[in-house]
Amino acid sequence: MASQIREKLDFDSIIFVPAFNPPHKIPNCTFYDRLKMAKLALGDENVSDIELKLPTPSFSYRTIKELKKQDKSDKINFIIGYDAFAKIESWKMPQELKKDTKFIVIPRKYDGRLLNPFEHLKQRGWDFQIVEADFIDISSNEIRNKVEKDESIEGLVDKKVEEYIYEHGLYKKQAQRVS
Repeated sequence: MASQIREKLDFDSIIFVPAFNPPHKIPNCTFYDRLKMAKLALGDENVSDIELKLPTPSFSYRTIKELKKQDKSDKINFIIGYDAFAKIESWKMPQELKKDTKFIVIPRKYDGRLLNPFEHLKQRGWDFQIVEADFIDISSNEIRNKVEKDESIEGLVDKKVEEYIYEHGLYKKQAQRVS
């Protein structure tokens, strides 16, 4: 999906930023595991550990502010799923996000009718673009559940990531985990 977005919008690169300490989730593996899996799948140069250096919890507005400082950009492009963008005004410091960010919204299933639900956000000054992309419609939660139930995740994640998950016993109940 990222490759399609990069090509369609003529971006030089896309940087992935694993959340260090997400405010609304209790991760079932460490930040270092998530960082390693991202680097295995995407290459070191396409993954940032910026949130490791920021105050916790990891709020997106802080990450965007720091990226703006480093990049000197007027706005940071933020690729986000349709469902998450629908809740953007409930995020921490939404006015900061609105000022500093252009959102690239990816619908799960493209349908021209999806454009209307965000008209209210456009009228309130949110900068966004809805971009269609082909991808496997599966959530990270579904992948974790499959691993916990010993179901195959082949083809759903990069082969190196799949091996890392099994080698380190990720997403298994605590008693089954490898130290």
